Amino acid sequence: MPRDLSRRSILKLLSGTAMAAPFAHLLTSSVAEAADAAPLRFIALFTPHGVLPEYWTPKGGETDFNIDFENSVLQPLQRHRSKLLVLDGLDYRVLYEHGRTGHEGGPVTFLTGSEVVVDSGDELPAGPSLDQVIGNAVGGSTQFRSLQLHAFEQFGAQHVYNSISFTENGSRVPFELNPANVYKRLFGSMGGSSAEAQAILLKRKSLMDYLIKDATRLKKRLATAEGQKLDTHLEALRDIERRLTNVGALGCVKPEEPSDALSDLGNLDNMPGLTQLHMDLIARAFACDLTRVVTMTIPGPSMPWIDIPEDIHNDIAHRTDTQSQPERTEIRLRMVRVQQWYSEQLALLMDSLAAIPEGSGTVLDNTVILWGNELGDAAGHMNVSIPTVLAGGAGGKFRMGRYLALRPNNRDPLGNWEGPGKPLAGAVEHNKLLTSIAQAFGVNVDRFGHEAYTGTLPGLT
Repeated sequence: MPRDLSRRSILKLLSGTAMAAPFAHLLTSSVAEAADAAPLRFIALFTPHGVLPEYWTPKGGETDFNIDFENSVLQPLQRHRSKLLVLDGLDYRVLYEHGRTGHEGGPVTFLTGSEVVVDSGDELPAGPSLDQVIGNAVGGSTQFRSLQLHAFEQFGAQHVYNSISFTENGSRVPFELNPANVYKRLFGSMGGSSAEAQAILLKRKSLMDYLIKDATRLKKRLATAEGQKLDTHLEALRDIERRLTNVGALGCVKPEEPSDALSDLGNLDNMPGLTQLHMDLIARAFACDLTRVVTMTIPGPSMPWIDIPEDIHNDIAHRTDTQSQPERTEIRLRMVRVQQWYSEQLALLMDSLAAIPEGSGTVLDNTVILWGNELGDAAGHMNVSIPTVLAGGAGGKFRMGRYLALRPNNRDPLGNWEGPGKPLAGAVEHNKLLTSIAQAFGVNVDRFGHEAYTGTLPGLT
């Protein structure tokens, strides 16, 4: 199917026939794009605290990797194993060679690949985040170029540690904490019940049937060259008809408004429910093609719903290197449970996207989910070996169902590092992953973030 097909070209070809008038009404931007392949979507999921490598790292090799072992952090994702690309040995190299490390650097560089710039006491990147760049590239035909979501109000409002999305000049893109506000923004102007939506869909399909029949009759009166041109547009019409059928299967209707029961955003007990509401809204927004780019942060001050009421950062993460037993094992297994809960949230999001049919597959098949963290090893609070997972089908852009060990012999690049501003020899900069994802969305770049790091990440395709 030619990629330059447009409403204007179709209307120009069909002008003077009965087809033109209804076509002008039918071809909204989202429907016109049905002539192309299913759209590729992007989700960035950010969680804190780092991990314990022996529980996060898969066992086995590239294709026979195992995440279904005792206390595996990634075990909740086992049912989606074929749609995972687990990356081991990815580093926030830019923070060591050009910026500050630790908690401050992780959220800033996660999607920007930038060093940390301190401006009036605030930590900011020098450039835009990946979601904003992708949103500008693919979001123009949707109602919202991107969405920024956050599951809980930790540290208060738009705190530095909560922000992962940044504009071209490095300013923070405000995120939304309240699912009710997200709902109003996405679906507030969408009226009608499911029955009414289906009636509208039937009318559109009826119009499409008429257009196809009218074009077929017109073809008989055209010369060969003009008939061949019309064949191209007929195929486009049939693709649109198939897409309309898929929309009907998706049930792109106004979902239920979030309950007031979770309106207290400062109540930690509401965090699991708020997380699920946000993820449900992501799925519905994708189903209705309202946006194709979303970022979401899920914090974790404590998790009483999994029997972890203590401060995860100070009472667990900072103590995972305790040497005395049995305290060491107990603390480390509590850290595992925290990270397993995050894995469970990603698995639930993937479930929701996999339940939405699209073409011969699902919305999950056409989604790239990047799950990252602020730190690598929780005990050391280091920004190397960042636990990173690509999830979804990625529209075929990446080969999923694999585990990639990116550093030979898993050598620690910090072993010979001489200090801030000095080269971090042997590190695998995460900028290459950002560049690879950007290129998958058609962004013409050979680097992302700091100019010192060029090229893509080998082995993804």
